[in-house]
Amino acid sequence: MRVVAEKKFVGLKQPVRVAFGIIAGLDTIEVGIERDGVVGRGECCPMAIYGQTPESTLAEIAAIAPAIERGEIDRTALQSALPARAARNALDCAFWDLEAKTSGRSVWELAALDRPATVASDVTIGISSPAETYRIAADLDAPAMIKLKLGGEQDLDCLRAVRAARPDTPLFVDVNAGWTLAQLNELAPALAEAGVFMIEQPLPPGDDALLDGYSRVLPLCADESCHDRSDLARLRGRFDYINIKLDKAGGLTEALALAEAGREQGFRLMVGCMLATGLAMAPAYMVASLCEVVDLDAPLIVKLAAHAGVRHDGRLLHGFDPDLWG
Repeated sequence: MRVVAEKKFVGLKQPVRVAFGIIAGLDTIEVGIERDGVVGRGECCPMAIYGQTPESTLAEIAAIAPAIERGEIDRTALQSALPARAARNALDCAFWDLEAKTSGRSVWELAALDRPATVASDVTIGISSPAETYRIAADLDAPAMIKLKLGGEQDLDCLRAVRAARPDTPLFVDVNAGWTLAQLNELAPALAEAGVFMIEQPLPPGDDALLDGYSRVLPLCADESCHDRSDLARLRGRFDYINIKLDKAGGLTEALALAEAGREQGFRLMVGCMLATGLAMAPAYMVASLCEVVDLDAPLIVKLAAHAGVRHDGRLLHGFDPDLWG
């Protein structure tokens, strides 16, 4: 058994502005676990907002690699050997890929999931001017759903711009923890009037307790506030949806368990992703098969070459090529 990991830069077609800054590209970590000439691959995208860097993630992988290479840690043992974050995600997904390739069974069979040919996915519009927001929305080709990033200085004007361009398209907003409770109270009625169906992560995770007793005008979704199953108890009564991301959950294994537990506890399910390549989108697609809201539009945002094996046509995300993963 051998473990290899390397950093790769993923460029975006255009910089994306969100509440916490502007993203022009990201470093991802690709992991390979080789056994008897067969290589399983996984990818993660460490994010500074979660206290992780490419360097710290590579160090985590290097520290646990010898135990994996000695056969002391498999996918099951990995869940307790590393915390739920990017490093574990890349290794976990590599184990899934390796298991599929060595067993001759697909990851869908291993997970006992039905494989959909396509899933409807949103298209994201970043924070911009109202005029640019209108142009982007108008140029979209029959999107299944739009996610509008908010947290800027012209939130309502940008919302109105999207609705002017796309009056009937299902629409939700993502604040990336950029509001205060006062802003949520002020802006939520206007969002409801515009037909927004959900607000994603309105407050910083440390302010979740402020939602106790909050009279929700619209359903709320926990993104930065929800990483793995250990978060569910404190989210009950505060959020309606949970956004499952493999880098937060620490891999496909926990993401599938989180989806099951979340549904059992009454949460509605959403799947999201970091701005990574098709290698990261493939396992996220499996989670998407279980979710009501799918936010896997990275193939539209990152440069095309990074997404061989995964295709988003502006409305539907198509099933991944097993030659890529799984």
